[in-house]
Amino acid sequence: MPDPSLSPSPETTLRQRLVRVALRQEPADLVIRNAQIVSVTTRELLSGDVAIAGGYVAAIGPDYQAPELVDAGGKYLAPGLIDGHIHIESSMLTPASFARAVRPCGTTGVVAEPHEIVNVLGEVGLRWMLEAGEKSGLRMWGSQPSCVPASSFEEGGTQLGAADIARGLAVPGVLGLAEMMNYPGVLSADSEVWAILQAARGGRIDGHAAGLSGDALQAYAAAGMHSDHEATTEAEARERVRAGLWLMVREGSAARNLDALIPVLRSQPRRALLVSDDISADWLLEKGHLDHQLRRLVASGIDPLYALSLATCNAAEYWNLMDVGVVAAGFRADLVLFEDLQDFKVAECWLGGQPLASLDAPVTTPALLGGGVDVAGLAEADLSVPADWPVIGVRPDQIETYVAPSGSGDTKLVTADRYGRGLVSAALTSGIGLQRGAVALSVLHDAHHLVIAGALGPSGDANIKAAGLEVQRLGGGVVVVDGGQVVASLPLPYGGLMSNLPPAEVAALVRTIQSALHQRGCPLPEALTTLSFLGLSVIPDLKLTPRGLLDVRAWKLVER
Repeated sequence: MPDPSLSPSPETTLRQRLVRVALRQEPADLVIRNAQIVSVTTRELLSGDVAIAGGYVAAIGPDYQAPELVDAGGKYLAPGLIDGHIHIESSMLTPASFARAVRPCGTTGVVAEPHEIVNVLGEVGLRWMLEAGEKSGLRMWGSQPSCVPASSFEEGGTQLGAADIARGLAVPGVLGLAEMMNYPGVLSADSEVWAILQAARGGRIDGHAAGLSGDALQAYAAAGMHSDHEATTEAEARERVRAGLWLMVREGSAARNLDALIPVLRSQPRRALLVSDDISADWLLEKGHLDHQLRRLVASGIDPLYALSLATCNAAEYWNLMDVGVVAAGFRADLVLFEDLQDFKVAECWLGGQPLASLDAPVTTPALLGGGVDVAGLAEADLSVPADWPVIGVRPDQIETYVAPSGSGDTKLVTADRYGRGLVSAALTSGIGLQRGAVALSVLHDAHHLVIAGALGPSGDANIKAAGLEVQRLGGGVVVVDGGQVVASLPLPYGGLMSNLPPAEVAALVRTIQSALHQRGCPLPEALTTLSFLGLSVIPDLKLTPRGLLDVRAWKLVER
């Protein structure tokens, strides 16, 4: 029997009030009237008042009363959009600045995978991201990075073992294990990898199955993976859905896979959701967030109600979030009012029943100690490239590289260890196209060393070194140098990854940098994002680490 002396919990008290409001025994706080209510679970439009109390939907029905009434004017009331997998650091924005960029797009929640800041600062970075997220004015959950570093070929600012990861999984707000990128370790029964998987049993385990197919994909799924966001073709996507994996349809500024996967979505697979993975501030302000994906899907003929389910209830279900993703009694009042279901222009947005405008007050981003840049050895480094080394082929809008034809190199690429180890390596790339100057940035997935791209020629190495040393002086950031002079820069003081400037200011600086690169011959539409993936050792084919050029498929460094 319950102890009658125990007082009700805060949630019990709240739920009892919701019941009274639903039974019309007391008024709601807010009622939204005359909306076409999007039921993402039944894929139909409903009518009625939406009564909100204590930040939750109390009921849907006729003629509910509240001191505050909102007339929706026949617009479409949907659940707030949820991004099921995103690296906020890739926007170069702190969580507070990121929230200001995406709330106008109808986004009310994200599942942040903070392995960028965690690679730099370990558990301190995880806890900082969650604390900053709580104060951001956005509902932000986290997932515990599984591969820190991403593989044995990368060395970041820390290394997390199974015990460290088990501790991170217990942090409040962490929903599960983030992308298991070390699929060779999974398939070869590496003891440490499997200890990490064992620590995560009982919760979500995100997959990362880039390039896997056939027996290898079946084995990877059998290991207990639940999803994959690395499908880049229709065939890969269908194979993953048939293997029982949740298909995370990725569209961001780095990897743009939506168009290729639309044929799969036409069959309306049950286990699918929309994610952005990596997305720049400039992209967010110019194109939007998940609303951009919704526009693209509907324009291609996808049912808008199914499309909305991919960005709401499916994301919530995947992550076992029981009180978001649906407009219904008992769910949080995280809501977005769309003008229509074609352009998805946002008329209003609520988080916990609070309107968007009330969430735009300045917030304080928590201090973040550490995460500086020490490129010891760069100034004296020999940046020559072995004549027999393969050339890294770079494609626009893709994070996979390829082996380019011999002699096709048009730009030198350098990576320099940022943690003071003195490691520096260089290779040639095809597709970056710089004809003069150099660009350096302290954002290089996943260990976040310095990556520097510079034009070939007599002054090329000098520009490369000057750019890298300026990033070190800034304590992290992006710098373009030409003729030894800085022509554009963006400081990133939070871990060498993020700025607390308003999104529009960061986007403007990124555009200035992008323009400087275009003027110097680089054709890549999202050059910084593309460059930031040229060291990620778990995505084929060739990647450059501070220790040398990595052949990902052969899983070994190319011999000098």
